[in-house]
Amino acid sequence: MQLGFFTMPIHPLTKDWRQCLREDQEAFLLADELGFAEGYVGEHVTDLAENITSCALFIATLAGRVKNIRMGTGTVNLPNSHPAHVASQLAMLDHLLDGKFNFGISPGGLLSDAEIFGNLDNDRNAMFLEAIDMVLALWMQEAPYNLRGKYWNISTERTLMGEIGQGKIGKPLQRPHPPIVVTAVAPFSKGVSAAAARGWDPISANFLMPWPRIATAMLRAVPKVAGPWILAIGGLRKVSSLPMT
Repeated sequence: MQLGFFTMPIHPLTKDWRQCLREDQEAFLLADELGFAEGYVGEHVTDLAENITSCALFIATLAGRVKNIRMGTGTVNLPNSHPAHVASQLAMLDHLLDGKFNFGISPGGLLSDAEIFGNLDNDRNAMFLEAIDMVLALWMQEAPYNLRGKYWNISTERTLMGEIGQGKIGKPLQRPHPPIVVTAVAPFSKGVSAAAARGWDPISANFLMPWPRIATAMLRAVPKVAGPWILAIGGLRKVSSLPMT
């Protein structure tokens, strides 16, 4: 059995921010030394207690310092960032980590983050799905790009100078893309159902909805692919008695 490490580090509001970050870095370095297979860290822009504001930037500080552990964003809150920014930054991070990177994504759960980015009243699950589709398209397609959506439009058709590399977004080291993992908190959302149907893996946490509701919702939403998600979320619970048809 391989062990994973997922944290949204919480610190006293009065603690020096530099100390918080050093302690968080040391936790991942220790996890690497102890043989953990994966480590994920969260992000919030408007929470001074959970004060890692960019999980990708934090992970980048550990590049070259961790040896074996796969590092993962836990998660990039996609509605709060432009898909082109996410695609370019995470592709670079995959190279910094020499391909030991897992791409954790979610619609974001902190309402004050949604408000500060102007998304509080938007359909953030729809934004989430549009964003990840655009990120993957940027990684798989060649420039010039011409992606049109409800929330974002992405193009380099008017400015492409391919012979010198301008107008192109870099590709991740892992092809076609790093492993994708998605938070599983509210299984009734379209985002979770779509993620399971695509074969992406889940990240669970200690604030999940009651287990019977999760299992039932998963089976109803995507019965053919719900098994791995139920096993991951349920941990050591026995699920052999759950119907899979």
